Amino acid sequence: MLRKPLRYFWIGAVLLIPWFGSAGSLSDSLELPLDEAIVLALEHHSDVRQAELGLQIAELEWEAAWAGSTVPSISLQVTPPALSMGGFAENIEGTFGVGVSLPWGTQTNLSADLKLGWNRTTGEWDSPSWGISYSQRLDLAQFDVGFEELTAKQRAVADAQSALEQARDTVVLDTIEAYSNLLSTRALLNQAQADLRQAEADLTKVEEQVKAGIKGEASLLEARLAVLDAQITLEQTETAYATDKDTLGRVTLGIREDYEPVAFELRLEELTAAVAELVTDEEITEAAALDTREVKAAQEKVTDAKDVLRIARANALPELSIQAGIDEAGWKVSWGISFDLFSPDRFIEIDIAAANLDLAEAQLENTRERVRNSILNQQATLRKSLENLDRLPLEEKKWRLEETVMRTKFEAGTISKQDWEEFVEEKQAFDLEKDERVTSLLLAYLAYRDGLGLELDWEEWL
Repeated sequence: MLRKPLRYFWIGAVLLIPWFGSAGSLSDSLELPLDEAIVLALEHHSDVRQAELGLQIAELEWEAAWAGSTVPSISLQVTPPALSMGGFAENIEGTFGVGVSLPWGTQTNLSADLKLGWNRTTGEWDSPSWGISYSQRLDLAQFDVGFEELTAKQRAVADAQSALEQARDTVVLDTIEAYSNLLSTRALLNQAQADLRQAEADLTKVEEQVKAGIKGEASLLEARLAVLDAQITLEQTETAYATDKDTLGRVTLGIREDYEPVAFELRLEELTAAVAELVTDEEITEAAALDTREVKAAQEKVTDAKDVLRIARANALPELSIQAGIDEAGWKVSWGISFDLFSPDRFIEIDIAAANLDLAEAQLENTRERVRNSILNQQATLRKSLENLDRLPLEEKKWRLEETVMRTKFEAGTISKQDWEEFVEEKQAFDLEKDERVTSLLLAYLAYRDGLGLELDWEEWL
């Protein structure tokens, strides 16, 4: 059975200390690794907090329901002397009782009472009175309603736990993606800075050539224009990087101090091996299609609809009741039976319940098919990411060869400077994109594990 146990708690004690000592615990531009960013996001995100509270409430409700059905309640009642026209009565009475409502049957109660009285005039105890009683009401249409309520509470706990894990997994995936995008934007920023330095160096060189009479004013204007273009690109990239960094820090991580993301390296061979193993396991794919949270919720609706139909059909059955007790006067047993002889809407209720069952079963089948298709789509995305990474060495070889050819042509004067610069830009874009392929493979792998209902195991790779 594919289940994801609660996790991530052990990391907090180690990683949160440097970050949450106080509101100003971060100094300027501290390095923030990805694993610490994920922990901060898990602590800060409101969806995770709400899911944690939802689980806490569900657990408390389950404990309260179980205690109310199995743990006896104890009561004590003291009656002081009554006041009437003749003055105060002579007796002081007290009743001590123990009772419990058991979860079997429709309604089951067991109680015991002990009554004592003290005579103030004689200074003696009156003869005690006591009693033990048992009552059972059994509606044959809902004979297991008590256990059903406890089962529903327990199921609510499992649903809340699943919701918490889903919220955590979503935050982890979103944080990794946002963090990776921020690293990509910083790489673009570094490239823009390098392009500006190169453009300024080219301008200086052209200025010297113009002074020497080697080039004319047109070349100088082109060089100055290239510097302006590089400055504009740099400012745009700086703005984009600052915006992305502020959004990740303030919104996702809940920090306002300046920080810098840290590039992370993945064990590529181990990751590709893990991906290849998982993507070829068809059994786990089919099992996951039947065990996801959505499918389970749809299955529960079918179960509920069956119960409603069963109850609707059984409403014509009699209701039985029995009472038994014993006290100082002896024992007594009584019983009763009641029938609902005629109900004009009974058959309509049965038809409605049957239609709702058909609807729930159709929705279950639709949910299974949709989840299966979603998992297969994630599997296809993962395969594509793996193929893109496997193809990378050939593409790198192609770009190296093409660079040699284009450089030779440029130096020979068979292509223009603009053609050469366009090629350089394309190669730079490829150099940035090839690093993103590794992160894309990790994200696709984690998303596929999440879709299968497996643990993300993100700590293993960071």
